[in-house]
Amino acid sequence: MSGSAKQGVTKFSHSLPTLKVWSKNFRQRSQLPPRITIANSDLAQKGFNALKLKNVKNMTAVEMNPGLGVWTTALKDNGFKRTLSLEPFAPYFNWMQGLSEESNNKVEVLKLDGYDWETYNILKEPQYLGSLENKDWANVHPNILFTGTIPKTSKGEQLLAQLMTCLVNKMAIHTLGRIQMAFWIPDALYHKLVGPAATYNRCKMSVISEASADINLVCTAESNEMYPNHLYHLVHILPFAENLITAQWDVFEYVLKHLFVMQKKSLVHMIK
Repeated sequence: MSGSAKQGVTKFSHSLPTLKVWSKNFRQRSQLPPRITIANSDLAQKGFNALKLKNVKNMTAVEMNPGLGVWTTALKDNGFKRTLSLEPFAPYFNWMQGLSEESNNKVEVLKLDGYDWETYNILKEPQYLGSLENKDWANVHPNILFTGTIPKTSKGEQLLAQLMTCLVNKMAIHTLGRIQMAFWIPDALYHKLVGPAATYNRCKMSVISEASADINLVCTAESNEMYPNHLYHLVHILPFAENLITAQWDVFEYVLKHLFVMQKKSLVHMIK
């Protein structure tokens, strides 16, 4: 995918718009640029190869925020049985419908937001993922990959933090089983996700992540491979069969929250 699209047109094309045209044509009643999206097909293929997924012909990908569909196309072209693309943003949704129509039903675009809880209830309906439920956490779910692009916004950070919490509590997508995840995330958020103890980036999310999953950076996108230009990483998240949290979740979360909200206070002062 390369090249340019005609200004004013947001219908799907195998030729991606230039950065300038994208910034103009994919806005929606806002002075802010459109939500970030992968803008280089070679990067998408590189990322897919780095994941080293097995038996994708039997897998369904649930993809959040496909944007221009570059990652979607990589999933489709590399043999995924089915991709459910969740796209709440109207200009991207319109673009993605074109990709869906020419995919021979391998890509289905749904006007849903991965940030909304109700989305996961809808996905559990029989026509989507309901028939793939697998409660056995001894093995990684063989038929579902949860993937997508996390926005470089405070909402994006909240989304990733909530997804890691859902992993621990087997909520949202993880009610269907031990599902591996692969997200394109901004550089600063990646460092928060894996922040080591006693470092500036250590936070509630990094503690939960360390206790619940094996996390690996498998591919890095140069800033000019994203619209708008930002440094991003593809991170593979493989849930543990059993997380390392032994306390009751409510107690653990309460203590953890206070540890990071009131870092200058003593532990005794925070939890008394």
